[in-house]
Amino acid sequence: MKDPDNIQSGFDGALQAGKNPALLIIDFQRGFTEPGLSPLASDCDSAVQATARFIKAFRGHGPIIFTINSYALNLSDMGRWGEKCSSLATLVRGTATCELDPRLGHAEDDTILHKNQASAFFGTSLSTLLAQAKCDTLFIAGCTTSGCVRASSVDAMAHGYPPFVIRDCVADRTAAQHESNLIDIHSKYGEVISFTGATSIISTMGA
Repeated sequence: MKDPDNIQSGFDGALQAGKNPALLIIDFQRGFTEPGLSPLASDCDSAVQATARFIKAFRGHGPIIFTINSYALNLSDMGRWGEKCSSLATLVRGTATCELDPRLGHAEDDTILHKNQASAFFGTSLSTLLAQAKCDTLFIAGCTTSGCVRASSVDAMAHGYPPFVIRDCVADRTAAQHESNLIDIHSKYGEVISFTGATSIISTMGA
């Protein structure tokens, strides 16, 4: 549901799904999904399980791309983000925190991109991969809703790839951050849809 204030301001449109989708799963790595492994982790179980189901439903319809937020051992590629979030230093490439959550069931031919900032587009080949696939619909899952999911949704719109955020497949550390950012994404930058809505869309697309 769109925010009435945003509708009054002219944010009253809707994106339509196309025929060439891709699926982007953002940072569902153990450092975010396994409490106790990193201070960044939270209870993402429901969203991870829903994402695993959607991955199975989506296979054969387009590219599946995972991102992992990770850094060099000396953190030389972190930039200034670490000044705001010291726990990012736990996400060192080659450690358990930077392994994909095994419940997702990723395949060998899925793409894995390592990133070092919030957006999945920043400093990665994501835009090029989506252009090669002639992507016109980008389904988004992952965490966190208020951080990397939001940043990636904003950049997806800016790059011309309409983002469809699957509500059941994204997670945050607090319900308030989760809900407020879903409202904002849906009002301004993309479409927030249910798991059922997402599977309904792909059922109309040819494999």
